[in-house]
Amino acid sequence: MSLALLGDALIYIVLPVNADLFGVSLAWVGVLLAANRIVRTFSYGMIALVGERIGIRNLCILASITAVISTAMYGLFHGWAPLLAARILWGLSYGAMLLVALGYAASDPARTGTRVGVSRAIEQVGPLIALTAGAWLAGILGPRDVFFYLALISCPAALFAIMLPRRVARARVAATGRPSALPRPDRLDILIFWMGFGVDGVFTMTVTIMLAQHIALEMAMVSGGLIFAGRRVVEMVAAPLSGAIADRFGVHKPLIAASFLLTAGLACVGVGWLYAGAVAIMLARGALGTLIPAAVALFAPRSVLQALARNQTWRDIGAALGPLTTGFVLSSTTPETLHIILAVAYLASLLWLLTSPVWRGSMKPPAGK
Repeated sequence: MSLALLGDALIYIVLPVNADLFGVSLAWVGVLLAANRIVRTFSYGMIALVGERIGIRNLCILASITAVISTAMYGLFHGWAPLLAARILWGLSYGAMLLVALGYAASDPARTGTRVGVSRAIEQVGPLIALTAGAWLAGILGPRDVFFYLALISCPAALFAIMLPRRVARARVAATGRPSALPRPDRLDILIFWMGFGVDGVFTMTVTIMLAQHIALEMAMVSGGLIFAGRRVVEMVAAPLSGAIADRFGVHKPLIAASFLLTAGLACVGVGWLYAGAVAIMLARGALGTLIPAAVALFAPRSVLQALARNQTWRDIGAALGPLTTGFVLSSTTPETLHIILAVAYLASLLWLLTSPVWRGSMKPPAGK
C-alpha cells in the first residue's frame, strides 16, 4: 500500500498547478481528485465479494498491478477521459488493498489492533516520500514524466503481494450474500461516519480558513500544510500504539478514550483554541483509524470483509459529505460553530454505541488474559 500510494499522493500536488500540461481544466482537476474516493465509496461491497470469491491474496496481487498501471497512466495519457479512467482504476485498487490489509489483520483476533496499527503507520511512509522527494523529482523530471519513475518504484508492491499467505481464516471471511452499494450502517458505522464528516471533511476544509482569520494568508497556507503533514507523522505513532493497547487491554476503553479526545478537540476548535484542538483531533484520528476497524472485526458475526467494507464505505461517505455541506453552510454560519455541532453529533453517536447490546455483550477480557 505504501508503494502503491506514491502516485496518488503526488498527483494532489502536481495536477492543480499543471492542469494545462495534463490537458484538463481546473474544474476537471476537482473531479479527477475526487473520483477515486467516489468510486470506492460505492464499490467496497463488490470488492469484498470479489475478495471472498478469489481469495484476498489474489485480490491484492491484482490490485497492486492495477495501482502501478494507474500511476503510469498519469504520465502516459493526456485529457480528462483517460485520466478519469486512471483515477477510477486507482480508487478500486486502493479500496481492494485497504480491505486486504484489514482482512489479514482480522485473521488473528488476538493481534488485530496491533496489525491494523502497524499497517496504518507503514502506509503513511509512501505519501510522505511522495510529498517531499517526489515533489522535488517532479521539478527535475517534469510533472508528467515523474509518474513513470514512480510507477517503476511501485512495481515491487506486486512482489510483496505474491509473498502474502495463501490462506486466511476462511470462516471469518465467508460471503453473506450480494453486497449493497449503500449498505445499512450499524452504530460503529455511524460513529466513523461522523469522524469522516468532521475530521476528513469539515476540519480539513476549514482549518486554513480559520488560520487566515488570525494570520496572513501565506502563513495560513504554510501552517495548514504543516498541520496536514504532521497528521501523517502523528498517525505513524498513534496508530500502532493504540492498536497495541487495544490488544493488551481490549478495544473498548481505548476507543472510548480516543472518542472523547476527538470530541474535546472539535470543541476546542469551536471555542477558538485552534492549535490545541488540532493536536487533539490528529491524535484521535490516528487512534480511531485503528480502533474502529479493530472493533468492527471483533463484532462481525460472520463476514469480516463485508463488515469492514461497510464501515469504510460510511467513513468515505462522511468524508465526501463534509466538504460539500461546509461549502453550502459557511455563508450562514462560522467554521467554529460547525465544529461545536460536530462535537455534539459525535458524542451523541458514541453514547448511542455504548448502549448497544453488541457493544456491551462483547466486553470481555482479551485473549490470553
